[in-house]
Order: sequence, then structure tokens, then C-alpha cells
Amino acid sequence: MKPEVQKHIEYASGYLDLKMFDAALREADLAVTLAPADVHALAIKSAVLWQQNRLSEAEPYVAKLAEIKPKESGIWINLAYIRRRTQSLDAAVATLQRAFAANPSDPLAHFNMACYRAVQHRTKEALALLRHALDLDPKLRTIAKAEHDLDALRTLPEFQRLLTGNGHAKK
Repeated sequence: MKPEVQKHIEYASGYLDLKMFDAALREADLAVTLAPADVHALAIKSAVLWQQNRLSEAEPYVAKLAEIKPKESGIWINLAYIRRRTQSLDAAVATLQRAFAANPSDPLAHFNMACYRAVQHRTKEALALLRHALDLDPKLRTIAKAEHDLDALRTLPEFQRLLTGNGHAKK
């Protein structure tokens, strides 16, 4: 990476840490202008926009990151999150499928898809995805207890068992 690009990324990051969003965005813009395909420049630009809840503007930068790094499931998860809020639940589901292709064992991909399926009232699928997510990362249980997307499942005994750790996949 060119030193000038690195300098702008570092400045943008520092301004972002200080919540000086306008200055961070100016530096991120300079980095992206100098290196439009640099993952660090794209990441800082999308991070600044994300922090400002400017998700529609962040979407093309996160999408470009996903194109450049298709095996990074976390990028696909973030892109799905953005598309759910800026496009549709169906767009989010389609995008999140790419996270599974990148890493079939990513617990957040399973958790987020469980949320999407719960909102779609696809209860069996949502519970299976949630069970798998919790098997992969039991710490997600805390998030599941508060996640409103899972509200449609709350009264189900199987959901309650999952929250207490007694609902692991049948052997």
C-alpha cells in the first residue's frame, strides 16, 4: 500500500475513534480516491458511513469488499445486515447465503439466518439454525434472549430449551 493511502486510512481511523465523522469521512474519501480497490480504504470508508447510520451509502463499499474478499463470511453478514435495512428481507437472505458459502461454520451466519427465518415465520428452520448457532458459539445465547427478531419463537418450548442450554441437536 502506498504510504499516502496508509496515512489517510490512519487519520480516518483516528478521527473515527474520536467520533469526528466529517473529518474521518474526508480522510476515507481521500484513501478511496487514491486506491479504489484497497480493502483497507474500502473498510474505513464503510466503517465511517456505518457509524453514522448511512447504510445506503455504505452498501456499495461493503459490496465491493465482499467481491474482493468473497471467502470472508463476516463481510457477507454485514452486507446482509445493510441490505435488510436498505432493501428487503429477501435481499438480506440472498446475501447471507454467501456467508454460508464462505464459511459454513460461522455461528453469526447461522444466528442471523435464524433471525431472518423467524421473522418470515419459518419456525422449524429458524429453530434449527438457532440450535446450530448456539452449538457453535454458546455465548450467542445472551444475544438470543434479547433479539427481537426471535420474538415469534419465544413461547415455544424448544426455544426456551435452547436458551437454557438444554436444546442441543438430537443425537
